[in-house]
Amino acid sequence: MASVLVSVFLVLTYAGPFATTSLSSTTTTTTTTTTTTTTTTTTNGGPSECSSYTTINDVTRLTVAAAGSGCDRTLFSSYTTWVRFNGASGTQLATSAPASNQCGAQGTGWYSGPLPASGVSNSGTVCYVWNSNNCNWSNTIQVTNCGSFHFMYGILLVHRFAASVIVLHKQKDLI
Repeated sequence: MASVLVSVFLVLTYAGPFATTSLSSTTTTTTTTTTTTTTTTTTNGGPSECSSYTTINDVTRLTVAAAGSGCDRTLFSSYTTWVRFNGASGTQLATSAPASNQCGAQGTGWYSGPLPASGVSNSGTVCYVWNSNNCNWSNTIQVTNCGSFHFMYGILLVHRFAASVIVLHKQKDLI
């Protein structure tokens, strides 16, 4: 497998490292703004989203991170974006409501729905906490369990407000 290193500068409202993985080739893109895009080849017999996805590795998404004005509007669109949370950001969406105004955002997102069995996909809801309302806004997402390869989340653009992010558990919270 060949690797190609390409530098690209991206302009995002929310600066957090992320990577894109696809089946075709390996390309690593790194910016000086802590936004990283990486394309790698993965051979996998499972669902396509288990091998073609965006990786988000951002410590400000942890449930213990301080408030901020982070925004996912530049990361997601009206089309499903398959996301794998990895590394410092944790590996799974929070499955209970965090406090409002933490995790690097004013509106904090969490997953309210059943997690699928290995190799299976299902629909669920991401709720966004605002003030004391644990589900002030919501949107439907797809979740795929890629086995030991972790969960993939099919996320759409959050339309309601600019200060929203998906919130993650720390690795130790998942045990």
